[in-house]
Amino acid sequence: MKTSYRIIYQKISDKKARLLRIYGTSAKICIPETVGGYPIVEVAPYCFCETRKLKYEESLEEIIGEERFLQELCGNSIEEIYLPDSIEKIGNYAFYNCKKLKKIELGAKTKEIGSDAFMNTISLHQLTFRCSPNEKSGIKQILARFSSDIEVTFEGESGIEAVLLYPEYYESYDEIAPAHLFGRNIEGEGFRARQCIQDGRIDFVGYDRIFEQACVEESENTLAKMALNRLQYPYALKENARQMYSAYLKEHILALMKPLVEKRQLETLQFLCRENILEGARLTEAIELTACVEWAEGTAELLQFKAKQNQVSNRYDFDEF
Repeated sequence: MKTSYRIIYQKISDKKARLLRIYGTSAKICIPETVGGYPIVEVAPYCFCETRKLKYEESLEEIIGEERFLQELCGNSIEEIYLPDSIEKIGNYAFYNCKKLKKIELGAKTKEIGSDAFMNTISLHQLTFRCSPNEKSGIKQILARFSSDIEVTFEGESGIEAVLLYPEYYESYDEIAPAHLFGRNIEGEGFRARQCIQDGRIDFVGYDRIFEQACVEESENTLAKMALNRLQYPYALKENARQMYSAYLKEHILALMKPLVEKRQLETLQFLCRENILEGARLTEAIELTACVEWAEGTAELLQFKAKQNQVSNRYDFDEF
């Protein structure tokens, strides 16, 4: 069923519009590219903030679909939002206190981000760009607004091309006496990972280079996700980095197995088997885990991989004679 919206907007020129407010029925919002015949290029300040009551002087509105049972979509009433490719700017405090917002999808043109645009979006850990990683985008400006962990996906015309996890980092300041100056301290490789962006494009070599130091500071779960993302979507992945990530996952595969089985992520388990990362005793443990949660499809698939690995092992043993 097509979603209905009531859209409050403002003309900011003869050819452009600013989104002020939106009403609908779903926690997943898909903002249209045009309203009233004008492309929407800006998300207004406090647009999705629940407590801010906007003044609608000189504003216009458009109804898409049926104007029934529509509620104001703001604050905790939104979980996912899809911004059109036309959006260039997100205003100050646009998503302030949207505590249940989990995912934002946007185009490459969104490069101007207002102050505290994502303040208190404590559940927001997924960001998807509808563009290739080698296309210039506003990723650096957006990531600068987040110190918590966030996973960034680049989805081009052919599908997902790259997925990168940016870990959480912490900042603190120490007073340097007696000059009353303050020294800035940063903990976590997430900050350094966010600097691996040049002219709006990802520096993949730089991102991969931080992994060795991240192994000292980051959790096993975070590192396993970083490694898996790079191996599954190996955009601009050099051979030495591929070997590094593979070696890490072989040693720490247990950090991935339980969540993969719980979420029934069969394709990822198949990938790990094909890459010989999940093998031997670890593969047996994975089979036991799928059986414990009564996931028949997962158990059957992993048993097939176990049988293939045993055949290869037996053939090599025979050849030794």
